[in-house]
Amino acid sequence: MVFIDYENFEIERIKAYGKSGGTGQPPRLDLTKLPKKITEKTNMDLELIKTFLFVPKPDDILSKIEWRQNRYSFLVGLENTDFFTVISGRHVVRPKNGDFQSIDIDDKDTFFIVEKGTDINIATQLLTKAFHNSYDVAIVVSGDTDYLPVYDVLNTLGKSVIVVANAGQNLSKLKTHTDKQMLLDSDFLKDCESCYRKNKA
Repeated sequence: MVFIDYENFEIERIKAYGKSGGTGQPPRLDLTKLPKKITEKTNMDLELIKTFLFVPKPDDILSKIEWRQNRYSFLVGLENTDFFTVISGRHVVRPKNGDFQSIDIDDKDTFFIVEKGTDINIATQLLTKAFHNSYDVAIVVSGDTDYLPVYDVLNTLGKSVIVVANAGQNLSKLKTHTDKQMLLDSDFLKDCESCYRKNKA
């Protein structure tokens, strides 16, 4: 099974794209193709059973920003793909000065965004599916070290964990907690690019 932390992966992908000389937003990935390609890249003759995509749903304020709402609608729509489940957390807006009345969605200096629920959603799905023996190998697309305690529990259950992140990320802290670590370079990601129209930025 493949578990994709969308926000974590995208933030790091955008950073890597900029460092490699890219300008603006990187090309959109085909998130239904990505898990298959990653599974093949493991060279472990694995059968991809199911993919879980964890995405933040914009709150009432953020949903007024067209590209955010469009992106979320697009991502949720991927659930129409076979063996593909989308699980929503939340993107919550907070005022920088503590006064919600001061938030202006056209002025990024008036607010910041907090992601809620994704970590616990991923941890819950990883552990629940492991206890029900739904998979042998978990492929987690995220370099987040918050999942280390979960990986340790999976290890005691005899499950294998492969962590996947973007080239340039440091996965050294994950080595003693997971079975394999993989970095995706620009050539690999180029092969996973989508023909869908990019969201407005």
